[in-house]
Amino acid sequence: MVELMVVVAIAAILSAIAAPSLKRLIQSTTISSNVNTFLADMRYARSESIRRGGGVVMCRSDDPEAASPTCGSGSGPNGNGWVSGWIIFHDLDNNGQKAAAETLLRVQSPITSINTIVEDSKGSSSTKFQFTATGRTYNLNSATTLTFGSPDLFKSDVQRTVCVSLNGRTRIAGDGSTAC
Repeated sequence: MVELMVVVAIAAILSAIAAPSLKRLIQSTTISSNVNTFLADMRYARSESIRRGGGVVMCRSDDPEAASPTCGSGSGPNGNGWVSGWIIFHDLDNNGQKAAAETLLRVQSPITSINTIVEDSKGSSSTKFQFTATGRTYNLNSATTLTFGSPDLFKSDVQRTVCVSLNGRTRIAGDGSTAC
């Protein structure tokens, strides 16, 4: 009986030590997965713009899974920036808004595993990225810094900072305390 109690006590101590690091691992993997999804879609939009001769837009959508999704503010039901989801479409008239005749290329449903994907308060508040035929961003003000995860839920070493440059390239700058 004493041996069983010792084994239970050791197991309790080991699980108490392992729990915080397991939580950090799960959070880090969640952030990483969502960052990779965003980066893949940005690269897809950029490459499709080059392939199609321009006019491809990746924009926030308040309801990306609607029958006819449109660009929005990203403050829809799930709110907090790009977590509400996004769409990528071929913008034939280059107005930045999805018309019925324009081809929808990709849809990202709302992200529920993290709470925010927001722009740096110092930069512009990009709700869309328009790409030209050379793969550059159409609007020079759309270069921005995005932070994945908020400080109230994720520690800064788990958060990720993504930089979008004027030439349309995206990269991970580092954790939540890193600047572009």
